[in-house]
Amino acid sequence: MHMRLFLPLLLLSSALFAYTVNDTLSEPIQKKLQLDPQKITIVDFFASWCDSCKKEIPHISAINKTLDTGKYEILGIDVDKKLQDGIAFQEALKAKGDLNFRVINDPENTIVKAFNPIGMPALYYIKDHKVLKVLYGAIDNIDNVILRDLKALE
Repeated sequence: MHMRLFLPLLLLSSALFAYTVNDTLSEPIQKKLQLDPQKITIVDFFASWCDSCKKEIPHISAINKTLDTGKYEILGIDVDKKLQDGIAFQEALKAKGDLNFRVINDPENTIVKAFNPIGMPALYYIKDHKVLKVLYGAIDNIDNVILRDLKALE
């Protein structure tokens, strides 16, 4: 009887450990991401199998060319479990000029498990190691949404 109650509780509790607005990143995650606390960083979780990610990354890279690098950074987290799949995906994007930001490969999924997004792609706006805003799933005109969000967060 206790096991029947424990399993659903355990599954529900995993959502409780997801980073949400106003949460501070743990020390181990801060070390892995190497974020400048003075900048607003957009952390973009993506994977080669995510069709929406494939559509959004070129738009995110396009606005990255226009951002003030003294105030903003875009950081990709590739969650492909096969490292070679992630690297091949990134190289294909770079060859087309569609990926121009720093990427951390997370084949063990330690970073994505810490953030525990409810969908992919997932964008987290972070400053001073605090989560300012979170966006999940495919978003039309993501470039315009990001620019509008950054203005609102300044």
